[in-house]
Amino acid sequence: MGRGEASQSKGLAVCMTALFLTCLLPLVSATGGGAVLDVSSFSLDDFATTEDSTYDLQFDLVEQLSSDAEVEVQVVLSSLDGTPFAALSQNLTVPADSTLPVQFGLTSLPYGYTSVQVEVLGEVGTANSTQTLTLSRTLHRLKPIDISLAPAGQILLSGLTSEGDLTGNVSLHDGDYLLTEVAVVNDGDFSWTGTLSHSLLVQSTFDNQTASSFTVDAQSSLIVFFNSTLQLQEGSATLLLALNSSGDGDSSDESRELTLQVSPPPLPLLTLSFSSNMGEITAGDAIEWNLSVSNSGTLDFNGQMVCTFGQDTLYDAPFSLSLQSATTLPLQSTARPDLLSCSVNGMRISEQSMSSVSLAFDIEAAAFESAGSSIPAVLNGPWHEGDTAVFSMLVRNHGEHVGQVVLLCETLGVEYTSNLLTLDVDSAGEVSVSLPLSMVGDQAVNWSLSSTDGSIDSGLNGTVMVPVAAQQTLSPKITSVEWDAVHGISFEWSVEMSEGIDRPVRIRLGYTESGLDVYPMDYEATLTAGSTGGVYTVGFVDSDRVSIRATPLNWTTGFGFSSFSLSVPDDRPSYSVDFNPLSTPNRPLPGQTGTVTVQVRNTGDIAGAEGYLVVSTQGGLFLGEMPTDALAANSDSNYQFSFEWPNLDSAPLKVTWVVAEDSFVGTNSFQSGVVAVEEASFEFPWVGLIGGAMLAVALGAVIRIYQNRSTDSALKKPKKGKESKGSQKQTKTTNVEKIQIGCPECDRQLRVPADYGGQVRCPDCSNRFEVTPRIDTSREPVEEEPVEEEPAVETDGKVEIHCPECTQSLRIPGDYTGSVRCPACEEVFSAEQA
Repeated sequence: MGRGEASQSKGLAVCMTALFLTCLLPLVSATGGGAVLDVSSFSLDDFATTEDSTYDLQFDLVEQLSSDAEVEVQVVLSSLDGTPFAALSQNLTVPADSTLPVQFGLTSLPYGYTSVQVEVLGEVGTANSTQTLTLSRTLHRLKPIDISLAPAGQILLSGLTSEGDLTGNVSLHDGDYLLTEVAVVNDGDFSWTGTLSHSLLVQSTFDNQTASSFTVDAQSSLIVFFNSTLQLQEGSATLLLALNSSGDGDSSDESRELTLQVSPPPLPLLTLSFSSNMGEITAGDAIEWNLSVSNSGTLDFNGQMVCTFGQDTLYDAPFSLSLQSATTLPLQSTARPDLLSCSVNGMRISEQSMSSVSLAFDIEAAAFESAGSSIPAVLNGPWHEGDTAVFSMLVRNHGEHVGQVVLLCETLGVEYTSNLLTLDVDSAGEVSVSLPLSMVGDQAVNWSLSSTDGSIDSGLNGTVMVPVAAQQTLSPKITSVEWDAVHGISFEWSVEMSEGIDRPVRIRLGYTESGLDVYPMDYEATLTAGSTGGVYTVGFVDSDRVSIRATPLNWTTGFGFSSFSLSVPDDRPSYSVDFNPLSTPNRPLPGQTGTVTVQVRNTGDIAGAEGYLVVSTQGGLFLGEMPTDALAANSDSNYQFSFEWPNLDSAPLKVTWVVAEDSFVGTNSFQSGVVAVEEASFEFPWVGLIGGAMLAVALGAVIRIYQNRSTDSALKKPKKGKESKGSQKQTKTTNVEKIQIGCPECDRQLRVPADYGGQVRCPDCSNRFEVTPRIDTSREPVEEEPVEEEPAVETDGKVEIHCPECTQSLRIPGDYTGSVRCPACEEVFSAEQA
């Protein structure tokens, strides 16, 4: 029975094994379908990238055997080293001769590269170039920006010389400049652009720098360099490095703070000592010391050596000493009680150095102390820039020998020394020194007493602050310039001096002539602060500018102009003089009193001056003189001169107007008068004359008839009738009144009968004009009865003469013997000759 059970167990095991092996066989059968994966439909390209943690994987299954295929699709995700970390699967039925889309959602994808492997199992087909049963692709999930600075231990700090070269020292030393090298790391898959700041704190002083914008590529790093502008100092310094905001969400790795330890620099180690070899000496003798200097340090010394003996400087010059060497300096002075000391400076030396040495020297000599105030008195204040201050001090010799002393003052790097004062024992005197003040504000003056053969008591030196105000200024100015015809040029001036003490000033007032300044007024005056001025009259000069110049005497002014000028106004009187063309009377007769009018004008815009007029003939015959008043601007005035008319046919007159230094001339010719005449050249009224003649003939006929009827005296009556006719005619002529009329062109007065009507020609200007009768001739009574007696013939006292040139008839007074001018030909001739 046991054997049966054993064989039964063996059979069961064989069956189970067969069944298991059956499960491992591909799910194919003679009647099943065949599915494959279409490569072209696979949505994932090899090494595709994504920024997300998920991916939607899609592809198609294609049935090849025209029968439904039962398949299982498996998706395995693994790292690049082959380690799987996720698996997905789906059981699907692919219909015969069709395509089935398949989709897998891949989640929790890690940063970096992931291998995606797909396999089709079950009723599968046959793989070919476009269809497969397995497919593997790589998916890259991009890592976001991750920017950081290298850790503090990876930041390189080096020392630089002042020339920018590496010192070669492992550690940082005092005096070094700092070179910083820091790496900016980008662990992300995206490039980053930004800046890095560098802040170095050395002994409360910051050196802040920012590197210009730079770019760090993905999965890489960049080294950024900084050179400090501050020298490191012994002790500690702080360095802060910081990136600008990267946006990666983690700012803890974007800044670094470092504390730097700065070691002392290599230093010289100096030793100073005095030595001397002096015999018997007395105060004032020359003495000499030797200064020995050695350098046992680790660096050459290059600095300054200063040695003093009391207030005297024996040595003050650059001093150099190589390491592991020594030298000796001689020092000379005069013997007196004082302190000799030497020291080095200008470079750091080791703390173990003997940087200074002193020696007290004692000898019997003079000793000086103050005899009053322990500080000098400062005189001549208050002070302005450019002034001179006087320092004065009383000193006394309380020593054992006669000695000499001076007062030393130093300011702005310049030393001033008083005269040497020699004092016997227990005697006193004054030392004083003058020095310029050239700095506005409080000017420091270092003072001290000094002696070559005596000691100076302690405390007799120091510094005095002298308050110095800004320089006083002079501002000359001309406020107004005037010109008038009486005084010429004058101007109002002023000199303004700023606040301060009274000052001597040279003032010059004048004008510019041919480009040069001329100063008739030149004087010195002491001005007080404020304005000083006045009015200066230059007079009549040929200049277009006036000027003032003010210059300080023995002191210095501040910035400003020492002179001022101003233009002289251009306005001047514009004079002219002339005759009125008409005289009074119009044509004065020679020897008759005639009057002419002279008109003076000022057409300028300024008043004129007084003057005088002189009238004469152009031949120089003086006729009159008259003063003239000053004319206002743009005005005129008339002056009349009456004088005996010169015996000339035409009187050429000249007037001279003298104003100040100028004279103006006007001329004019006036026609002298001639006797007014009735001319035969008048155009006679023929109609009136002929009518009158006919009337006379008729009248004569009537008289003739009447005479024939007379008695025995008829023989005489015709004769009387003729005489009567002539008498009537003569009576008629003499009884008509003559009147004067004026020529409308030249105002010449002419005498014509009152009953005359017709044209008249002026003998002067030859103008013809009409004249109307003043008496109606038609109303004149006609004598019808003859006059028995022979009447006396009345005459007007005129005689008729003829022009010798053109035979023109003229009537003139019978007693006139002067010159006559013919109105027709303008010939002038003597009445007696005619």
